[in-house]
Amino acid sequence: MYTYMEYLQKCFYKSTNWNEDNIFSNITATSQAILEFPIPNGFKIDSSSKTTDYSASSFTLSNNHQINGSLAYLYSSVPLKNTMGTKDVSLQDAIAGFRIIEPMVRLQPKFNNKAPHSKSSLLYGRMYFPGSALEAMIIKRISENTQLLIKCVNNPHLSKNGTMIVYLQNNTAKYSREFIYSTNESLIGLRCLYNLGTPTSSSTVSSFNPRTIPKFDNSVVSIGTELWFATRSMSPGLSGALRYSTRSTSTGKPLTMTLAINPILGHISSTYTVKTSVASTFCSRYDFNVFSYASNLSLGFELYSYANKKRSDFYNHEIYSSSEENKYLKQHPELQKHHRVPIRAYKHHDNRTIINPIHNLDNVYHINPTLLSTTSGSGHTSETVTTAFQNLVNESDFSSVLKFSTSLNDKVVKILWEGRLRDFLVSTGVKLSLNPVTNTPEFNKLGISFSYAL
Repeated sequence: MYTYMEYLQKCFYKSTNWNEDNIFSNITATSQAILEFPIPNGFKIDSSSKTTDYSASSFTLSNNHQINGSLAYLYSSVPLKNTMGTKDVSLQDAIAGFRIIEPMVRLQPKFNNKAPHSKSSLLYGRMYFPGSALEAMIIKRISENTQLLIKCVNNPHLSKNGTMIVYLQNNTAKYSREFIYSTNESLIGLRCLYNLGTPTSSSTVSSFNPRTIPKFDNSVVSIGTELWFATRSMSPGLSGALRYSTRSTSTGKPLTMTLAINPILGHISSTYTVKTSVASTFCSRYDFNVFSYASNLSLGFELYSYANKKRSDFYNHEIYSSSEENKYLKQHPELQKHHRVPIRAYKHHDNRTIINPIHNLDNVYHINPTLLSTTSGSGHTSETVTTAFQNLVNESDFSSVLKFSTSLNDKVVKILWEGRLRDFLVSTGVKLSLNPVTNTPEFNKLGISFSYAL
């Protein structure tokens, strides 16, 4: 679960059209969210408030062997009007999970020159107690595609009482570049990510003809690398990664595959993540070392639960009521008795109207061939199905999510439940491992955290 400050940072990126998925460090973010999710340790409560559209504060208190706390502040030069509190926020926005990688879109130059957020900035600071540990972050947008990110940590337990990392990031539809410098070991780094294919213009997206778009436009292939060099210890670092993300043209379900290689350490890691339904995701990862021949297989899944267990009978349709349908029922109480909502027509970008092209709008997605064109508009069919699936995921009203991951070689099992309890977001989980001596399971982590934000 994201902290409230992390959530505001993501809203800042969305408000300023900054694509996080186009950064090399996030190339395996989907598999990490399902396999390497953190488990709360002890008891923790977080209370946050957005005083204005430009500023917010957060207070955290935890009890893990001793009482600790922190106080944080955030300021944004861009009004964060698209944020919500823990009572109304969607779980898809509050919890790290499957990321749908969108095809590349190049903004028009005239839009870039007049963009009001081309010089936007974000300031963040946190103070921990007891003790004198501090952390800060500055995000300064230099241009529409370039920003400066500075992270600082001040802690008496660190070498020279702290460290600072500077990122100069350039993010475009075709590629992204990062120049990194850290005061720790005087580390210098370079990250690059290149997207194969030709980016689509934003004007083309708003007025495209689906017959002219091939099916592979739903796929995104990205290849990247990172180079590191510690000037003090004269130690180099090198790694590369490949990501392939696509969506099925028949069901609209997305999947992501990645391959990461570290030639210096001889480590190879491959992942496969697929959204098997609107409310479930499965992920697998295989790690192998060419020097030691050590290998490991990790498996994980996440399963969402709907807030409203009653299904809505859409004549021949059977889906869980999304937030949009719930709003419609509130406006028309006479329909609540039978839980029936009229089927709304889907309007495509070229102003053609399609009346419900999906026969059974459930997690399986059965296609009704009598309602789909069998002529040259096959590209239109695939575009409609993928859009319908994504809209259904975004509009679904979920109340909780259950995450599970295990590793065969490490013999570790992690279980995490995150959901909404009244006005709070709750996260609780456990981490179990097998004792190598007694071969009995033992608890490594066990905790619960509460988050409240206005």
